[in-house]
Amino acid sequence: MSGPSNRRLDRCALLALLVLATGCPTRTDPLQWLRPSPEAEAIGAFHQVRQGETLRSICRAYGAEPQEVAEVNGLEDPNRLRVGQRLFIPDATEPRVVPEAGAGEPAAEVKQEPGRFVWPVDGVLTSRFGLRGGRRHDGIDLGAPAGTPIRAAAAGQVLYAGEQAGYGLIVIIRHADGYISVYAHNSENLVREGQQVKQAEPVARVGRTGRATGPHLHFEIRQGTKPRNPLFFLPRPSS
Repeated sequence: MSGPSNRRLDRCALLALLVLATGCPTRTDPLQWLRPSPEAEAIGAFHQVRQGETLRSICRAYGAEPQEVAEVNGLEDPNRLRVGQRLFIPDATEPRVVPEAGAGEPAAEVKQEPGRFVWPVDGVLTSRFGLRGGRRHDGIDLGAPAGTPIRAAAAGQVLYAGEQAGYGLIVIIRHADGYISVYAHNSENLVREGQQVKQAEPVARVGRTGRATGPHLHFEIRQGTKPRNPLFFLPRPSS
């Protein structure tokens, strides 16, 4: 399969592309759609869990969404917090006092869909979604030898196959229900824009293009344009 030309997609063009893909209204800052780098400034504050606090009571005090807080902190069981645990609360300006949860208060509802997507590469999870070195990491990193096939996480249509600053060679695929997957730092793209792909079909090969220190796949899942934690959607590793 022949690869596309390695043209660069500028920020405005990428904004327009994602608007068409998702039907979302435009915003003034195109970096809110796909950042110019896999990492961006983390805006928020840390909260230290105290006795009697729950995810629901913490999010209520901060006006935050439990789903987002659970995903950005990688909470496998969001309703089992540890006293002393530090949680990053996106968009918070400072730590707040959280009233103790009342008796019988329902648990926070956090949705996970393991198996909605498949693992895009056979590799080692080297970096998780959320915070990394004080900056937000909008996907996960999977280390694998250069040239390892990268597979489509679900069936869909290729929105873009080319190059983007920071990400290097990149493939973006649109899926059902407004989901988008992103595959970056590729050594080679194997698909073209507009192409329909099947789940697990090879779409690229692992590389280290863009801002990368070694061969790996930077993989994102977005709902509309909002970054989601891929580990909430991928099959659980077998024990």
